[in-house]
Amino acid sequence: MSNMNVGFAGAGSTIGNIPVANLMAAADYTGNGAIETNRYESEIADIVRRDSVFLSRVDRVPATGQPHRYFDQSGIVNGSFTSTQSITPTPGGSTRTERPAFIKAITAQSNFGLFDVDVTRMQGQFAYVEAKDIEDITSGITLTSASAAWNGSDTSLSSPTTTQYVGLLTQISNQYTIGIGASIIDGLKTKVASMVSNPAQKVRPTAIYINPLALDMLEQEAKASHIELKTKEITVGVTVKYLATQAGDLPLIPDPFIAQDTTGSYGFAAPGSGNANYFAAIVTENMIEMPVVHGGDGNLNPRIFQLGLLSGLQGQYVGVLFDCVIAKLASYAHAVVAIVRQALTPV
Repeated sequence: MSNMNVGFAGAGSTIGNIPVANLMAAADYTGNGAIETNRYESEIADIVRRDSVFLSRVDRVPATGQPHRYFDQSGIVNGSFTSTQSITPTPGGSTRTERPAFIKAITAQSNFGLFDVDVTRMQGQFAYVEAKDIEDITSGITLTSASAAWNGSDTSLSSPTTTQYVGLLTQISNQYTIGIGASIIDGLKTKVASMVSNPAQKVRPTAIYINPLALDMLEQEAKASHIELKTKEITVGVTVKYLATQAGDLPLIPDPFIAQDTTGSYGFAAPGSGNANYFAAIVTENMIEMPVVHGGDGNLNPRIFQLGLLSGLQGQYVGVLFDCVIAKLASYAHAVVAIVRQALTPV
């Protein structure tokens, strides 16, 4: 009779990704009349960010092609005084400019092992997790889009230099700085007033998106000065403070994707040692749009594709979004404000 070698997994060995020691000690307790085994709550604790207030408030439109093309108008024919006895008008015309913007691509992917999915389905305890993980592929794309909408590294809509968006903090050339010791409230109100006072453009900002730490500093300033900030709901379940300005009451919307910077970016001067530039964007939201290439199905949101089984019987799911972000009339319909304050570290 031939010898048969039988191997045993030693300490530190694994089966799959699970330590053998854990498999061999699956019961929490054994005793007379009792065997206690592992059980888990059926809900997974989760407060992961999956959406963006900013993306929910700006228009998504079908792209005209690659690049997306549009016109903006910066002026109309000028009127002029003339003699009542000898009318001599000066001919002129409206000022319109063609603009191109290149569409960018954002992707996310997950591979699901057949065995792992089958075991999870059999156990039934986390039956929803497969659908949740597929949905999270689109959430991952949304978060990338939400961050790049402000901070994308490209520098030109018409001549791309990177695969990212041209972030709004780069696109918006109208800039203002609130220095150390200067009032944040007064600075924002003054900048809005200067935008509204433009005699050639009917500027009506609709919102102020602001770094959350800077908003906290603003609210502390309001409290110390006994200034009451109104509170309103901007979308279902999202309530923010409003700032009274020459453009009316503007919502102060905290956006965690609006950066703070200690080196000097987006054309602003470096804030100095120990300080940071906390950014706020005063925007006219109907002058911001995100053109989308959707392939004809009309879906302006991220799309999910199931690519079939790989050689290892893994299911492959890929999410894709083709779009970009455009701040129209960027030099006067919007403004970026740098608030210089002591540098704080987000937790």
